[in-house]
Amino acid sequence: MVYSDLREFIDVLEQEDELVRVRREVDWNLEVGAVIRRSYDLRAPAPLFEKIRGYPKGYRILGAPLGLSYKPNRSLARLAMSLGFSPDAQFREIVEGYIARKKRRIPPIVVDTGPCKENIFIGNEVNLLSLPVPFIHEGDGGRYIGTWHFVATKDPDTHWVNWGMYRLMVIDKKTMGCLLRPDQHIGFHYYQKYEPRGEPMEFAVAIGNEPITSFIGAVRVPAEIDEAEVAGGIRGKALELVKCETVDLYVPAASEIVIEGVVPPYERKEEGPFGEYTGYLAKESSPKPIFKVTALTHRNNPIQMHSCMGVPVDDSAVVTTVVRAADILDDLRQKGFPIKMVYLPPEGVSHLAVISTQVPFANFAKHLAFSVWGSTCGRTTWYLIIVDEDIDPTNMNEVIWAFTTRCHPQRGIFSTGSSWSIPLLPFLSPYEKKNYLGSQVMFDCTWPRNWPPDEIPKKASFDNVWPEHIQKKVLKNWRGYGFGRDRERTFHTYSKP
Repeated sequence: MVYSDLREFIDVLEQEDELVRVRREVDWNLEVGAVIRRSYDLRAPAPLFEKIRGYPKGYRILGAPLGLSYKPNRSLARLAMSLGFSPDAQFREIVEGYIARKKRRIPPIVVDTGPCKENIFIGNEVNLLSLPVPFIHEGDGGRYIGTWHFVATKDPDTHWVNWGMYRLMVIDKKTMGCLLRPDQHIGFHYYQKYEPRGEPMEFAVAIGNEPITSFIGAVRVPAEIDEAEVAGGIRGKALELVKCETVDLYVPAASEIVIEGVVPPYERKEEGPFGEYTGYLAKESSPKPIFKVTALTHRNNPIQMHSCMGVPVDDSAVVTTVVRAADILDDLRQKGFPIKMVYLPPEGVSHLAVISTQVPFANFAKHLAFSVWGSTCGRTTWYLIIVDEDIDPTNMNEVIWAFTTRCHPQRGIFSTGSSWSIPLLPFLSPYEKKNYLGSQVMFDCTWPRNWPPDEIPKKASFDNVWPEHIQKKVLKNWRGYGFGRDRERTFHTYSKP
């Protein structure tokens, strides 16, 4: 299904019992964040808050839009539906479908106006706190308006427009603070181009988009690639964009809320801390670039979209589970590696990957690891587990079994030593964070290629030790043995995840 806006997606979530309308009044100060966080913990439906203390009737907040589902065999239902798949779609189907769709490009269509223009406030009329911006975690540096959205900025030389998801804290009614790292595309635009020239960088923030648009803001798309075209390709239909009121940028016409303005050079204000995707609250605030707002537009009865980052699993972890796995898998296939599947457990907050592969030659795992770490999509995979093709990487029972029986505690573990990193990682020292230093490690859980075949232990599983006719007989007579339907599952051959 192709959604025209967020409201259509909300209707589908409700039809599939993946949404709860919270009709009792809630407080924007911590209560909203606590409910969203609890919904992740229980894998409960996404909460749609319909009555927020101190704000007009009709102003709403949607939390946990892509959180995991509690329903058996469809944990990725919300993500699957956001991409147009059946809610029952499994990991492999979603990954393969995403790989195919992201290769096509459908240019956006520019329209004269759209729902995001129903209310327009410019200059002194702007007041960010006219919206029910939540104070999410106790200990946050302020109220965060940007947690599930995208920020558009333009390269002043090539005019390439980048969409990215960067946290945005409200400082006052016309100012926001942003964690803007130099290794990100927005950081490249600002620190390498606008600021050295003494020029302000224009921005546009789109909140409450049809799901694929926000999804694209949260994933890595290579530089100089138009994210609006990628979104169109994944949707299978061109995205409608409309020009901003005060900056030379375009945003989805059906966005619920649009914030426009400039990031002036060399101006800083305190931003943070904030409960981050790693599952920890940052310890301190620091001076960061500021976003000066020149215009605010929104739909009638606007719906804010929020993620409550913290201990996994939240929306960010769900997205990276599929997208980062798909990107790494596609990259390795293009390089000719005999990969069967790649999986990023959502609890690993995108930093742990499990790769199932054939092993064509000795020391192959190390060769594979360097290829992953050397790629844009795999460079933040600090922990890499490589398993044989008979192991299902999505089945943690099998992965842990392979890890403890096939990974040699000495020769099976390889660390890069000092290498590039990002400062958000909690295990880094203050010095390492300041200097972007870290390390990466690979666990080789494959059988050594130079071992004689008869030295490789035989897998003692139902599908591997017993002859096929016995397997068929047992499966056919399973209920006759006295087992009920609730026990009719196998624990585990390599399944299709």
